[in-house]
Amino acid sequence: MPTPITDPEQLPPAFEKAMNSGNLDEVLSLLAPGAVMRTVTGETVTGQALRDYTAGSIAGNAQLSNGPSRVVAGDDIAFISEEWTLEITGPDGNRKKATGTTANVARRGQDGTWRMAILNPLGTAA
Repeated sequence: MPTPITDPEQLPPAFEKAMNSGNLDEVLSLLAPGAVMRTVTGETVTGQALRDYTAGSIAGNAQLSNGPSRVVAGDDIAFISEEWTLEITGPDGNRKKATGTTANVARRGQDGTWRMAILNPLGTAA
């Protein structure tokens, strides 16, 4: 079990590390119950669809690189923005690259652990 995130500024590097290591359970542990994500293609996924999307990204050997984060946090909610680059192997076997700027929202649970509630990786495929 990963170490609980007690500072929202720890979420982006933890998410990057979990994704790049291919650890689906660790990635999912960083998401709040009911988390929702808008994919790079504009689809909104939550629940099992979010799990499947994340598993598909990991299966494509996703490599995420986050730039410096900007975090504005209150007592139990935080806005996290950063530049990102994602490289992934597509269904055709070719490596694809997408870049963008996130506009994420994190929430602190009753246990004091911060998790991503809304992931909004606005971006474009290159």
